[in-house]
Amino acid sequence: MTEKLSDFISIIVLAAGLSTRFGRNKLLEPIGSSTMIEHVVSESLRSKASQVIVVCGHDASKIKRQLKDYKCEFVFNEDFAKGQSFSVRKGLSKVKKPADAVVVLPGDVALVDHTMIDAVIDEYATCYSPIVTAGYHGSSGHPILFDRNLFGELQNINEETRGLKSVVARHRSQLRLVETSLAALLDVDKQEDMIRLAAASSVAPEN
Repeated sequence: MTEKLSDFISIIVLAAGLSTRFGRNKLLEPIGSSTMIEHVVSESLRSKASQVIVVCGHDASKIKRQLKDYKCEFVFNEDFAKGQSFSVRKGLSKVKKPADAVVVLPGDVALVDHTMIDAVIDEYATCYSPIVTAGYHGSSGHPILFDRNLFGELQNINEETRGLKSVVARHRSQLRLVETSLAALLDVDKQEDMIRLAAASSVAPEN
């Protein structure tokens, strides 16, 4: 029997949302010298993951245009207006069969970097807990890794039953939290959040 040398990890980047509270597509906002979605996808590709999937929906053509030079895969979520759960499920449909686990990463976790993703992957490789999440000072955030044994549960999530949170809640006793940085807790919902990002990083949003 051939010994398995490494785990096959897929990353699902959620980039299909309407950005209703932001007022325009936040993923196309500048972060340093690129856009938010470019930064998140670039850092995902720099990580130890074997596959990076971007789930598009709202402004799909614009998102794809921004990412035309990145070696990621795309899948379109026709139900993007119904909530994040549908994007997670759509992303799972693109995950390659050898995948041992998936990392779910919302595209608005604007300051994520590959070291945070790798910290989650490395922890999984040592403990094989069903859920491993990045966090800061004991609070869990993103990215979140789910073992393949939970794929069936992920395929059945919906907004009415709290989506990913319902899966995390069912397995909370087995969850492993990896201390990373404040970036794990910083996502962007409103335009004011861009100021918060600038305060947390030397990379300030451009006007």
